[in-house]
Amino acid sequence: MNNKRRSESVRPGHGARRRNRRWIHAVTATMLAAPAAVAGQQSDEAEHETPVIAEEIVVSANRYEAPASEVGSSVTVIAAEEIERRNPVAVFDLLRTVPGTEVTQTGGPGKIVTVRMRGGSGAQALVLVDGVRVNSVVGGTVDFAHLLAANIERIEVLRGPQATYGSEAMTGVISITTGRGLPGWRLNATGEAGTHNHRRFELGLLGAAGPWDYSVSGTDLSTDGVSHRVIEGGAVEDDPYENRTYSTRLGAAFLDDGRIDLRVRSYRGDNALDGFGLEDLNATAAQDEDTVALAVEKNLGSFWRQTLRVGRTEATLLGADPDTVWNNYEIRSAIRQIDLQSDITLAADNLLNIGLSSENRRGRSVGTFDEEADLDSWFVQDQWAATADLHLTAAVRGDDHSAFGSETSGRVTVSGAWSEGRGRLHASYGSAFRAPTFNELYFPFSGDPNLLPETAEGYDIGVEQRLGDSGVTLDLTWFDIDFDELIDFDLASFTFGNVARASTNGAEFRLRYRPNIDYSLEFSHTYNRTQDEATGNPLARRPKNRTTAVAQVRPTERFAAALMAAFVSDRIDSDGGVMDDYTKVDVHLSYEWRSIRPFARIENLLDEDYFEVPGFVTPGRTIVVGVRLQRR
Repeated sequence: MNNKRRSESVRPGHGARRRNRRWIHAVTATMLAAPAAVAGQQSDEAEHETPVIAEEIVVSANRYEAPASEVGSSVTVIAAEEIERRNPVAVFDLLRTVPGTEVTQTGGPGKIVTVRMRGGSGAQALVLVDGVRVNSVVGGTVDFAHLLAANIERIEVLRGPQATYGSEAMTGVISITTGRGLPGWRLNATGEAGTHNHRRFELGLLGAAGPWDYSVSGTDLSTDGVSHRVIEGGAVEDDPYENRTYSTRLGAAFLDDGRIDLRVRSYRGDNALDGFGLEDLNATAAQDEDTVALAVEKNLGSFWRQTLRVGRTEATLLGADPDTVWNNYEIRSAIRQIDLQSDITLAADNLLNIGLSSENRRGRSVGTFDEEADLDSWFVQDQWAATADLHLTAAVRGDDHSAFGSETSGRVTVSGAWSEGRGRLHASYGSAFRAPTFNELYFPFSGDPNLLPETAEGYDIGVEQRLGDSGVTLDLTWFDIDFDELIDFDLASFTFGNVARASTNGAEFRLRYRPNIDYSLEFSHTYNRTQDEATGNPLARRPKNRTTAVAQVRPTERFAAALMAAFVSDRIDSDGGVMDDYTKVDVHLSYEWRSIRPFARIENLLDEDYFEVPGFVTPGRTIVVGVRLQRR
């Protein structure tokens, strides 16, 4: 699509009526997909036998495997089957349809992506890759633009304050897990091409033999992209992006019930950038990140399982521009952590989790500061089944930070079922905190080394109901979070200070229709009311209403399709200006013949002109076609 046309046509307030019609069309298409899929299933029963659905297992909520029906926290699991059917390029494409989660990108491919949960900031959601923290210790956030979905088998999104995870888990936790090899071996090769000279090549090898399993992949992505900034009435130039991502997981069983896992993930993203409202032909930014995780698990008795985790993440952000000094920078962030967790079975219905951890955090901004801090922590959690249908957890955690001192947080949850599990009440209450970033502590003239941590206290309560054996599940959850000691720039002292307070509350509604593993329709709506307690105004770029729909069908053993739609409305920008509503619809189609799977992906199917962040262009309709080869 012509970038100049898009830049000139995107303007505040236009097309609201057209968007509403498009949203109606998108939702209608999504809602019709499930009945069509069922009809297709009935006509093809002889050809394709549908597997039975297994109950979902959740790990992140209680830091221990538990059936979803026993978990009191609000959590969404995106499993390997869904990831494969949706065929996303990046992880944030999957997060767009998660209830209570907002994704914003400052432009086209490779440009900064921020993920917020339940109205909090990007720095108030903890992100784990194979159990290792990847939030920047300098800026606090995670730029999801470079985190590709290659070789990822599972994502868990845990919402609400999470005391057992410590710093950053104020609004939730996003846990991302690298794929594990299965018995036998499989070689995957993927190539695709599309709009804006998009190219992606991926090669993966995974398998298992005896006690060993392995998973290795490499991805090369490039695109001409679109102009980073809107230049009204002027010429624009594309801002290309390249990404190379490598992922490895090696595992082995030992001494009957022991297991060791080594996981390494590395990426480098190279971007062309524009200035503030200006085309910049020479500004570039490069970000690379390496994450290493080693985990060892072993039963030390019939009632005691011990886990040791060692992890490291190192990230570097480099900016270069020969035309101005302001776009030249080098920022480094590093976290080294070690965790011990003991899972002790006190009785058949009682599990005690005890954890100790130590982190070393180092942040460096070349020419401004080079600092480090230590964070030592402990937690105790008890998981108790009062009856077969009533499950309770209670946890407390203590953290000692070398800069600001100590912080104690806690969490309780309950899950209670009735009518043989068809109905369920789930609820959680907890507190959490965020340690100040190195920018907030040490940046020259504005940093304050005496800052206190940000704190949050919140709860959620929901009711889940299955409608007979129809495959329909309804869930309505109310949530409320109060933030205190928020760190903001204090205009009185011209330094960062604990000067802000905010609150967020609302409801998450989810309707899921899943008659079997091959067909599913999930519809969700999030209502989120945020407020800056000082001004009474809503928080910037947090939509009050967000509606999503995901339909996935596999009517035959060979053909599969997925449709994803999101409608975002009622947002304001940081200057108080009203932001446009927008609709985004994506489609993925694939057909499998022997070891060959051709596919097509259409992003922004409706060719919507919109801003996720004002002034930053989003791509128009993008069409990608490719083929995936599998050898076993």
